[in-house]
Amino acid sequence: MIRTPRHHRLHGERAMALPMVLWAIALLTAVTLLLAGVINGWIEEETHAGKAFLARQQALSGIAVAMNPGIHPGDPLLKQGTDEEGWSVVIGDESGLINPNYFLGQNPDHRSVLQKLFTTWKLSPPDAETAADGLFDWQSPSPFKSLRGAKQQDYEAAGYTGLPPGTAFVSPDEMALVIGFSPVMQAKPDWRSYFSTYNPGPVNLMHAPKRVLIDFLDFTPAQADAWIALRNGKDGIEGTDDDLPPPPTVAAALQYVGVPSKEMIQQEATTQGSLRRIESTGRWHGVTHRIVVVCNVNNPPSSTSMLGWSEE
Repeated sequence: MIRTPRHHRLHGERAMALPMVLWAIALLTAVTLLLAGVINGWIEEETHAGKAFLARQQALSGIAVAMNPGIHPGDPLLKQGTDEEGWSVVIGDESGLINPNYFLGQNPDHRSVLQKLFTTWKLSPPDAETAADGLFDWQSPSPFKSLRGAKQQDYEAAGYTGLPPGTAFVSPDEMALVIGFSPVMQAKPDWRSYFSTYNPGPVNLMHAPKRVLIDFLDFTPAQADAWIALRNGKDGIEGTDDDLPPPPTVAAALQYVGVPSKEMIQQEATTQGSLRRIESTGRWHGVTHRIVVVCNVNNPPSSTSMLGWSEE
């Protein structure tokens, strides 16, 4: 039996130990770095969550201020704090937008005004009619399908169950689900900005944005600019004390800017009503939180009613 000299054995053991020590050091280093990364991630996540909470509190403060009937657009209280901490609020009015439910729910229905709008957006007459019929069939409880519309069997064939609901649109986002509405979305990417399901009646001329005045009510761009300047008063801000008092009729309002008083516009527009839209953005050291509220604001403040609330 041949024996290995003792000094050779010790040398071999030492040679094996060195890589093991280096491996152990590398493993401990990796574990330490991993734990440091995890802990740092936790800290950053908790820090962001804290900032998001405080940014939301700022946005809520802006909402509370803007819901006071005594607060009007341009009020200094709508902007508070610094670029790092505070809130800024924009007050608008949704009564100037188009409620599809109002026009589709008339008897007889006024889907033709929506069809005309889609034609203005460069849809072909068949595509415009298909979109209008599809919108009508979505909200109609009748089992009968319009000429170019879609009912349950059409949605099931497209892979959708439980549609259409046969009830009014809850929000403009639902319109995107209507079979036959895709050409509208392709032709007019900002189509959502024309609609609101909160406005209970026709389009309010006192608050209609320029795009609605031109595309929906047949104003020329010059007429729309003239009307907006007139109704906003000398300060140029909508919703302040120097605004033009609402004319008693649509015809009287149209006379101010020389727009022909067509019967169609008489059906599509009004000069009465208000529906406050509040967009409040809270800021806290690089994090923002936005809250949008739609409400009826009347005097006294206790009569304020909330219609819609969304956050992002």
